Amino acid sequence: MPRLQDTKKRILEVALKLFSERGIKETTVKDIAKEVGITEGAIYRHFTSKDELVNTIFLTYSQSFYRELLSVVESEETIEDRFFKLVHVFLNFCFENPQAFKFINLFHYLRAQEVKNFQNLPKDALLKLIDEGIREGIIRVRRELALAVFVGTLERAFLLVDGGVIKREEGLEEELATVLWRALSFTFR
Repeated sequence: MPRLQDTKKRILEVALKLFSERGIKETTVKDIAKEVGITEGAIYRHFTSKDELVNTIFLTYSQSFYRELLSVVESEETIEDRFFKLVHVFLNFCFENPQAFKFINLFHYLRAQEVKNFQNLPKDALLKLIDEGIREGIIRVRRELALAVFVGTLERAFLLVDGGVIKREEGLEEELATVLWRALSFTFR
């Protein structure tokens, strides 16, 4: 039995790598099987379809990301301290799991309608803190815009570091957190 679990784990790892590098549509089950060193049929013993494989990867990593973010959101610190920590946790997830983060984004772009079928996504954790900030009058931007600014800024920063355009230097996360905090708690008048 452990060998079956090892094979399934390897399929997920290889599929994540190929999907994040080549794209979901461009990667075939045959490509995954070849890279794992098994037959296509062996993949279908673990997953009924390519879609099930894609959804399993998305669910696995997006919920892991959600749990990390939620642990910060639900802590007893001030909203500002939690906000700053969220930036650090968000970027740490990206840098520690670059293929997973790229895949999550790719899934969002290619299957936006399907994302609505999933619960406990990273955005849900972020929205909890944003909503709290709005209720307390600290965040003075519409929740959807606040989410877009937060995620968009950090996603772009990750991609710029990943692409070698900027360096992940000491203080980068703190600088980004400060910029985001000022932008989202700014009063437009």
